[in-house]
Amino acid sequence: MRYIINFQIKIKDNGISNETIRSSYTILEKDSEKYDLLNINNVEDWFKNFFKQTPLDHFIDTAKISKKRHFEMKIGRITNATSGEYKTF
Repeated sequence: MRYIINFQIKIKDNGISNETIRSSYTILEKDSEKYDLLNINNVEDWFKNFFKQTPLDHFIDTAKISKKRHFEMKIGRITNATSGEYKTF
C-alpha cells in the first residue's frame, strides 16, 4: 500500500447537513505508479477527480441513503504509508 486517504462525506438533505460519514481509501503501489502519483498534492487532485467520477457506493454503503440527497466530500489527511509523510487538510 502506498497512500491512505482519510476523508469524510457530508450527507445533506435540502441544504441541511444531516449526517457525516468518515471513511478511508487506500491506493496501492501499482496504482500509484499507474496514475503517476509522485507526491501528496498529486494524490489529492487525483482523488478528488476519482471521487467525482466514481459511484458513491464504491466508498461507503449507500443502501440506507436516499438517492435524492446531496453529498460533499472533504479530505482530512493523506498519508504516504511507505515514508510516513502526511498532509492534513
